[in-house]
Amino acid sequence: MSQETEFFKPLHVSHIKEYLPEIEQYLALPPGYRFLIADDYEDVWHDSSLTNM
Repeated sequence: MSQETEFFKPLHVSHIKEYLPEIEQYLALPPGYRFLIADDYEDVWHDSSLTNM
């Protein structure tokens, strides 16, 4: 990952359809799920460490 201050930019959910329409369907996943999309690769998995507090 880059150390540039502009590497990560916040994006309000209302702008997802415009900037990242490919992730819109994943926003409905239940808590604890992660997703990764890169080129022709797509993966969705549950990470229980995110919900075990």
